[in-house]
Amino acid sequence: MGTDAVLWAGKHLSDQEQEATRRVVELLERAGDTEGAEAFARFLPGSEHAWTPDELELGAHAGPWLQIDGGREG
Repeated sequence: MGTDAVLWAGKHLSDQEQEATRRVVELLERAGDTEGAEAFARFLPGSEHAWTPDELELGAHAGPWLQIDGGREG
């Protein structure tokens, strides 16, 4: 069973979201997509890549209101 995680700059991830994000990072690294892996790794606690003030502001405005619906019910 898959899990969904919506990420935005500055969001505090739950344990489940952290685990899902770590799996994505590992998958991208195994596939050789280091740039993609680094982009997702930024969301993990302790990341060396700090968010810019502009990214944090965008995340504060868009993130909490963002809803993604993949057409699934329920």
